[in-house]
Amino acid sequence: MASANPTILIMMTTYNGEKFLIQQIESIFQQSYSNWQLVVRDDGSSDQTLAILNAYAEKDARIQVIENESDYHGAYPNFWGLVAYCKQLKSYDYYMFADQDDVWDKDKLEVYVDFCSDKKVNEPLLVYGDMRIIDGDGQVTSNSLEANLGIAYTNAISTFFAHKVHGCNSFFNRRLFELALPLSPEEPEAKYVSHDNYYTKFAALLGQVYYLPRPMMSYRRYGTNVTSQHAYDFKAKRILKRISRIDSLAKDHALTYNQTLVTINRMRSLPLTQDQQKLLIQVELIIKRGGWFALYCVQMAKVDWGKPVKNISRKLLLLTKLYRQYID
Repeated sequence: MASANPTILIMMTTYNGEKFLIQQIESIFQQSYSNWQLVVRDDGSSDQTLAILNAYAEKDARIQVIENESDYHGAYPNFWGLVAYCKQLKSYDYYMFADQDDVWDKDKLEVYVDFCSDKKVNEPLLVYGDMRIIDGDGQVTSNSLEANLGIAYTNAISTFFAHKVHGCNSFFNRRLFELALPLSPEEPEAKYVSHDNYYTKFAALLGQVYYLPRPMMSYRRYGTNVTSQHAYDFKAKRILKRISRIDSLAKDHALTYNQTLVTINRMRSLPLTQDQQKLLIQVELIIKRGGWFALYCVQMAKVDWGKPVKNISRKLLLLTKLYRQYID
């Protein structure tokens, strides 16, 4: 059972985020649950980001600001550098990632803590919820990412093919933070392996993943942020357009599968059960062989990418094997 007043470590990275940073930090300050610490790692901002962060840190001892002084920069290497730093700190009951430009609902922490209160502390656990989408002006463009994409959790094997969990809206326990072997920023893989789906895979294989069907935050998508190029609706017209650019689609999915293969290699250094080993072997075979074999396997394993049109396009890519030329 979790402690009565569990501690939470929030891990945030920043880079030239002055436009929305204050609103995000204020939404953390306004949480109904207050037993949290915030560590922010800045990636060499040239605007007022550091000044904003340092001003908040002077006002509140729960905030710590560090700077990326290494030679490894970019969204993912910066997050992995932050994880490495937080590994050296005292242990917390729960951990969270945060982006610099979102807005958290006031009860986000409280809901997650309440949900996890009766869960086993010695079992890796990750929980995530739905999100509404807002634009650069704070206007809601969608009330539910689940309604748009189908991000609800289905089964463990699907986490190796479909990236449904966004790090900014995940909440995981100490056991998962301990077991998920982090990448080092200097590793080549750190440039493309995202922390959110990495931790989700470890939770799905070794413990439990839960989805809460309610918006927990406002997820900001606008022209210059890291995932602005990602689409958040999968209507048939868009799928047909992407299929017409099949090579680009193949590259996108090869990136997903390369992330999965890196994660599997890390997982194999852990003491795994026979069933866990079989799942990893199955996933690796599907990715590397493709074709009708892969299509049959994902059908039998009930691999789910989300909305029906997403499932069709992903299965088509596996069948054609076009992605394999981009697999490391």
